[in-house]
Amino acid sequence: MLLVVLIIILIIAIIYYFNFEKIDDYFLLRSLKKIMPFEQEIKIALIEFKNPEKNWYISDRQYRQWKIKYSYLIKLIKLEWLNVKIKDPFKDLVFEFYNYFNNGRKLYIDQFNDNFIKKETPVIKKILDEKNIKNNYDQINAIASDEDHTLLVAGAGTGKTTTILGKLVYLVERVKIKPEEILLLSFTRMAVEELNDRIKEKFDDVDIKAKTFHSFGQSIIAAVTGKKPSVAFKESAKNKFINEEFNKLLEDNEYLNIAIKYFAYYFKPVVLEPGFQSFDEYYKYIKTEENLTFLKEKVKSQQEVMIANFLFLNGITYDYEKSYKFETADRDYKQYRPDFFLPEYDIYIEHFGINRNNETRYTRDEIKNKEHSAEYFKQMEWKRELHNRNRTILIETYSYEFIEKNWQENLKKKLMEHGIRLIPKGETEVKEKLGKTIYVKKIVELFDTFLGLSKSNGYSIEDIHNKIISRDIAREILFFKLFKSIYKSYEKYLKINESIDFHDMLINATNFVNNGKFKAGFKYIIIDEFQDFSVSKYNLIKALCTQNQDAKLFCVGDDWQSIFRFTGSDISLMTEFENKFGFTKKDQLIITNRFNDNLARVTNKFILRNPHQIIKEVRSLNNTESNNIEILSKNKNDNIDTILREILNTLNNKNDSKKKKPSVYILGRYQYNSPPMLDEYKNEFKKLNIQFLTIHSSKGLESDYVIILDVVSGRSGFPTGIDDDPILNIVLSEDEYYPHAECD
Repeated sequence: MLLVVLIIILIIAIIYYFNFEKIDDYFLLRSLKKIMPFEQEIKIALIEFKNPEKNWYISDRQYRQWKIKYSYLIKLIKLEWLNVKIKDPFKDLVFEFYNYFNNGRKLYIDQFNDNFIKKETPVIKKILDEKNIKNNYDQINAIASDEDHTLLVAGAGTGKTTTILGKLVYLVERVKIKPEEILLLSFTRMAVEELNDRIKEKFDDVDIKAKTFHSFGQSIIAAVTGKKPSVAFKESAKNKFINEEFNKLLEDNEYLNIAIKYFAYYFKPVVLEPGFQSFDEYYKYIKTEENLTFLKEKVKSQQEVMIANFLFLNGITYDYEKSYKFETADRDYKQYRPDFFLPEYDIYIEHFGINRNNETRYTRDEIKNKEHSAEYFKQMEWKRELHNRNRTILIETYSYEFIEKNWQENLKKKLMEHGIRLIPKGETEVKEKLGKTIYVKKIVELFDTFLGLSKSNGYSIEDIHNKIISRDIAREILFFKLFKSIYKSYEKYLKINESIDFHDMLINATNFVNNGKFKAGFKYIIIDEFQDFSVSKYNLIKALCTQNQDAKLFCVGDDWQSIFRFTGSDISLMTEFENKFGFTKKDQLIITNRFNDNLARVTNKFILRNPHQIIKEVRSLNNTESNNIEILSKNKNDNIDTILREILNTLNNKNDSKKKKPSVYILGRYQYNSPPMLDEYKNEFKKLNIQFLTIHSSKGLESDYVIILDVVSGRSGFPTGIDDDPILNIVLSEDEYYPHAECD
């Protein structure tokens, strides 16, 4: 009986629940229909959204403008209405508007744009074929994009210049954009000249010209002020000016003393715990690193440089690594050579690279560190025992004193305890000694680079000062004391001579755009070599886009070819493109015509080890099975000339004299890598067009054969073992470090 009652109650509850739900739905629907007076406006909004009249690519800006225009309608819709299950045409209309407003890209726009590109593809192909412009699917897909911001990542040899030409032709002939409404920019004069030559070939009577950023900036200033600005410091003139100013400043004793202190103790960063991956890596570093004292001695570490310079500046004569006065060589040990010997006092100085726990920590391998520490400590004890046995005086210094920043006070105290007199050298003598070293040349180069980067990335002298103070690194503070006078002299020179530098040109042009003094009428801005973009260039383009909201940005580049960070290029402007500019359509060109698939696979594998690179895979349709990469190794006694002649002779014999001479690039990291017999090679191997180029100057060029010299580790090799001075990080973009990322 009880069970029957429970079943009846359950049935009643279910009936009541469903009726209640229907009642609830009914009242919600009645509430929804209160906005029926807006039915016509909702219908118009949906018609506009689906873009039937224009039947053209729907950009993100159009979508945002549509949402702004009809935002008042979305505010009328209550979230609880979404729960209505009763069928009703008006409810369906409201729901459709709500869904497109909140998720229109996924529900409609992306598919619409894909279909637009498919329909436009044969049209574009016909236009390009008529102009004899080579094309493939990826290129046409990129050209068809009419998004507000398009980033085309184009691998080496994939036809980025051809794609830019195709985009220009398409805009002029199909989209009917006037030439003066297109801004075409690239970075180097050579790249601009190449673009303009190619444009002339394809256009008979259309006046489109590529410009460098600097010439464009100059044209903006000329348009606003009525006169073309004078540009200071072309080519190497800036370096010469800085050198002259620095030497003038050294006439001031206070400035000279700061410079002496910097050169003696802070010329290079002190590596306290290097943190190499292995001892093999550490020993390679020691072998190739140049640690030079004021007396031009090559010592083992920067800490030893500092000790040697301290002794010199305080008038203490020393011999570096002079053989110990007693014979020590036996089966286990070679002849002992203490770090420093003070002949006037018959005293030795040994510098021990240990922390307070008597540990050496040169690698990240803790087991190896422990083993090395034990061996190193054994050597220390042996040296101490030698001095005790032979009653020779030993003064010890330690790496931890440099970490604790009290090494000078400690060394001075230890010297004085043994009756060693410290007689500081006069400024004139030290200055004369400095003039014979590389110190002045190197700091002038550092000033030059630092100045350019600070202006390129928009840092004022106050910004730099504040950043350095917050970092509180002694070397940087001392450097800034020297640099700020150079900076002031530089700016004073520009003011007196009523001239500007290239960085000022971009900054001033940007200001004229931002304050409305220059009105740009560009509908399309096309940028080549975008991987070389810098902050100052970004600010100018951003200003143009902000001023003209309808302007569309089409940027082409290859983050794999970004090698100009030291001149201010910031690869994050490419890798973080969408964060910087807004919604972006990203396309890629991956089919290369420059080399075959064997070489493509090798380069992909190598470059994609860097996690900061944009992921893509360059492929080639050329599947030739020939050997594209050969590695020829040589011993110390081998003659590079013999090897080069052998290679060039093989290539020369391959070539049919009736055909065009194949080009041969011999590449080196530096100018001094150029083969001494280069002119002889050109005369001897007449079937070849032989040229030597540095790695950087060869960027973007093509050759039939490429020979890379000195592919070895170390300071003079490729990649180079020389790192940028960490001081540059103050004014550089954040470095997403990966070993040899720029292969420079």
